[in-house]
Amino acid sequence: MNKETLSYFSPPHIEFGNEAIVNLASHITALGGKKPFIVSDTGVSNVGILKTVVTPLEDANLPFATYVDIEPNPTDISVLQGVEVFQKEKCDVVIAVGGGSVMDAAKAIRLLITHEPPLEPYYVDSDGANKIRDDMPPLICVPTTAGTGSEVSQGAIITDTSMQTTDRWRKRAIITRYNMSNIALLDPSLTVKMPQALTAATGMDAITHGIEAYVATKHHPIAEGVALQALKMLGANIRNVYHDRENVVARGEMLLGSCMAAFSFQKGLGAVHSIAHQLSTDAPIPHGVANAILLPHVMEFNLPHVIDKYADVATALGVNVNEMSKSEAACAAIDEIRALNNELNMPTGLGDAGLEREKIPKLAVDSMLDHCHKFNPRKCTEEDMLRLLEVSL
Repeated sequence: MNKETLSYFSPPHIEFGNEAIVNLASHITALGGKKPFIVSDTGVSNVGILKTVVTPLEDANLPFATYVDIEPNPTDISVLQGVEVFQKEKCDVVIAVGGGSVMDAAKAIRLLITHEPPLEPYYVDSDGANKIRDDMPPLICVPTTAGTGSEVSQGAIITDTSMQTTDRWRKRAIITRYNMSNIALLDPSLTVKMPQALTAATGMDAITHGIEAYVATKHHPIAEGVALQALKMLGANIRNVYHDRENVVARGEMLLGSCMAAFSFQKGLGAVHSIAHQLSTDAPIPHGVANAILLPHVMEFNLPHVIDKYADVATALGVNVNEMSKSEAACAAIDEIRALNNELNMPTGLGDAGLEREKIPKLAVDSMLDHCHKFNPRKCTEEDMLRLLEVSL
């Protein structure tokens, strides 16, 4: 009999709906906030989304400060700079407006507001979860992409520049239930301005979350059910939003599906993410693009260990598996990912996306330092990582 005690964490308060952003000021007030600190990036600001978000605050005469210097792969340097601005402006609530990079940076900023810097002691490979307390300011996440699901996840992925574990920068994770936002405000109208390529990349990121979580080795039947439902929604709508930018109904389904897929990776992720986390600091390749390229290769690597579950994935993604054996259906799931990559105009390989072959050996080493592969259904070695990178090139 398994005597292990399992801990499952529910997502935060989720508010979903077109134009839900108009309620932002009331949410801040309900959390006791008097001066929110808005974390974003120049891309969100330049397309006018940030203006849409701050308008309800201006209408409510609520003062706020903004920090839009978050990079596509946020570093510990920008996190420390954000903490300085928060403290200088005497803010009391953190609001993340953007994609996964912005939300992850906001979580790390929030952490260091009440915890002694630097970030080094709080990374998961430094046994960081045991050092993190819950005495942090409230966090509201407003995702502007449908992919990362960081608004409901326990993780924050930060590029570590301290070089304490490798001879150059690499991505590391801060994982704690205290990272989960107080409120996730899901407004599909804010995702309409996403460029087509970003819609594709973030959508494939969400699909990767659902698939890797479903087959991850942790025991979490709740997350498995959520992962399959997320894949049903994502599979049914990703082509629609790619080809029809203004389809707000489909964008809403993608936003909810992304959120659900991220909740499901409480169960764990896998080798795709261990490799993809490293690629963005070396090529750099956008995280969702890296996931999309790697996913079919990792699925083939895992296939003998998860045939039944990959057959479930095929059904969830909308593949007609009638008259197929379990093995055939599992292979059809991989074929569907390849078909999606082709239709969404993903690069044909990591080399096409910008990776230089000579970087592969070091990437394989760094991938083994990442925590995600520990939950991959097939055990990974450095040699496996090397082969996966080479076959994906």
